[in-house]
Amino acid sequence: MRTHRPVRMAASAAVLAAALVAAGCAGSSGGGVSNLSTATTVAGVGAQPEAPAAAPTVIRLALEPDPIWEWLEDSGTRAAWEASRNIRIDVSHPFDQFAAFAGGHADVVLINVLDVPKFVEQPEREPVIIGKYTTDHSILAVPRSSTAETLEDLVDRRIAVESSLASTLLWGLIAEIRYGLDFRHGGADFDLVTVDPSGVADLVMRGDVDACVCTPEFSVRYLAEGRLRPLYDGMSAAAIYSTEIFGGEGFGAERGTIADAFIADAAWHRANMPAVDALLGLWEEGLAAWKRHKAQIVADYPHHFAIESDAEIAWLADYLKLHDWIVPSVYITEQEAETHNFAFGRLVALGLVPADAAPPEFDLAYSQELSALEEVLKPGSGSGGSEGDLDRLSTRLSVPEGGSGG
Repeated sequence: MRTHRPVRMAASAAVLAAALVAAGCAGSSGGGVSNLSTATTVAGVGAQPEAPAAAPTVIRLALEPDPIWEWLEDSGTRAAWEASRNIRIDVSHPFDQFAAFAGGHADVVLINVLDVPKFVEQPEREPVIIGKYTTDHSILAVPRSSTAETLEDLVDRRIAVESSLASTLLWGLIAEIRYGLDFRHGGADFDLVTVDPSGVADLVMRGDVDACVCTPEFSVRYLAEGRLRPLYDGMSAAAIYSTEIFGGEGFGAERGTIADAFIADAAWHRANMPAVDALLGLWEEGLAAWKRHKAQIVADYPHHFAIESDAEIAWLADYLKLHDWIVPSVYITEQEAETHNFAFGRLVALGLVPADAAPPEFDLAYSQELSALEEVLKPGSGSGGSEGDLDRLSTRLSVPEGGSGG
C-alpha cells in the first residue's frame, strides 16, 4: 500500500475554488480552464484554419444505476465537465459490475471493496482502489414481534443475507470480535440463507427467516411501516464497527470502513492518471450536491431507493439525517486505508477470506496532492502559492459551468 499523509479536506471546496480563481485572475490576465472551441471562421477573412481537436480520453466506467450519477447528468455537470476537459465517460450499468471489470469491458468500476476476494480468480487484471463512495450501510433487522436486541440473541436462527462477501464479511467480523461467534455460511452459530438483495427483507416478512442483513433502500417499505425493526438503534455495520469496535465516530475520526469504491485496472490507471484525477473531481462535486440536498435527491430519484410513496421518502430522509452512508469526500485518507487493511487482515486470519487473497492496493496520490496544495495556500503558511498552484487547485475544486445547480 502506498502511504501518504492523511487529508484534511476543505470545509467548502466550492467557496475555496471561487476564491482561488479570483486570486488567479488578479495576478494575471489569463487563468482558468478554457473550454474546447467549436467555433468556425467566416470564409474569406484570412483566418487560419484551426488545428483539429485532439481525440478525447475515454474512461469506460461500470456502475449500478446511481442517484448521484443521475444528478451529475441531469444537472448538466457531466456534460460541462467532459467538454472542458476533453474527456468522455462511456458509462455502462451491467448486471454484474465485477464481471465487466474482470472481462476487460471497463477501466473503472464501482464495487464493494470487500468483494476483492473475487479478484484472486482473475489475476489478469490487477485492481487498485482510487476513491471511495459509501460506507457499509447494511443493518440487522427482525420482525417487530421479535424480542431480539443483538446478534447474540439470534444464535441458531436463520438469517437472510445477500452474499457470502461484502456486508456478510463485516458482520462476521463484528460477530467474532464482539461476541466470539461464527457468522458465515456453514458456520456453527447461525444458519445463513443467501437471496437476491431485493428479496432479503421479504423473507423476514413471510416468516421464512428470523432476521436479515439488509440495506434500507431494499427494505424501506417495511421499515417505514414499522413491520421491520432494526437492531442496534438502526446503526449500520460500518457504524457498529467504527464506534464499538474501534471506538471512533465514523469518517469524522477516520475509522470508518469503506464499502463501495472506485477500482481501476492498475495498468490502465498508470497510463491515465490525469483522467482519473479529473474523474474523482467530478464525483466530488456529486458528493457535495448530496451533502447539501440529500432529501431532495431522494425525492427526485426515488427509483434508486426502491421508494414507492411519500411516506417512504420522508422515512428515508429522516433516517439519513443520522445514518448517512454516502461519504463526504471521494478521496481516501491514509488512516482509512489502514483501517480497511486491518479489517481485511482480521478477515483472513478468521478464515472468512481466502488466505491467498492479497489486501487491496490503495492509491492515495490524489489525496496527497490535494492536501499538499491546500497546505501551501493555508493562511500563515508563509506562501500565497504560485500561479501554477492556484491554477491546479482551482481546477481540482472548481465547479464546471452548468453544474452544481440548486
